[in-house]
Amino acid sequence: MANHKCSTSYGIVVKTACKRIVVLRRKVPYCIQDFFHRMHKKKCQIPSQFSEMQYQFEDEWLAHLKEHELVDCKRYLDGEIFEDLYDFPHGQLGRSNKQKGDISNISLFYAAYRECQEETGFHFTFTQTDIEQYPLVFLHYKGLDGSLYKHNYFIVNNVKGLRRHTYFNSFSKSSTAQEQITNWMDDRLIYQGLMIPIEVAYKIF
Repeated sequence: MANHKCSTSYGIVVKTACKRIVVLRRKVPYCIQDFFHRMHKKKCQIPSQFSEMQYQFEDEWLAHLKEHELVDCKRYLDGEIFEDLYDFPHGQLGRSNKQKGDISNISLFYAAYRECQEETGFHFTFTQTDIEQYPLVFLHYKGLDGSLYKHNYFIVNNVKGLRRHTYFNSFSKSSTAQEQITNWMDDRLIYQGLMIPIEVAYKIF
């Protein structure tokens, strides 16, 4: 099973001058995302929707789930709120970066920005001077699995040049001309980037 017990991650909270904010809506819980990775390794064909592969998921993967994953999976299948249904884009600090020790905020921001582009489908403009002015806030919380998660977010207020990609800018480009997803690792199977009023975000988080 994939290990989501991240010790450190960095992300970006993007807000516009008209009081809107970019958030992620997670389409499936972590345990199903892990199953997608399994299907990628097996080089299985991608169905058009999860219901077409639900039996295979339950037959091959359900027995491997931990108790907290079973709880989250049931919430998803019952149409209820599951863990991290809404979130901000963030990525784990890679092992090689951890070993380097002191990493500049500039480097951390660029890594977080790449993650933001991939997961939300949005991009925006900034300069190195802008990066140095972005506040960095820390969020520690206990997840459904009982582990302590440590997230660090750069706060981008009054963002400049915010645009949605004309194509989804992912490491795993898998679109056909008809925008069909052909790769299990495509982030669009997992996330949907939304730009919503800040007051709405307060209610759903």
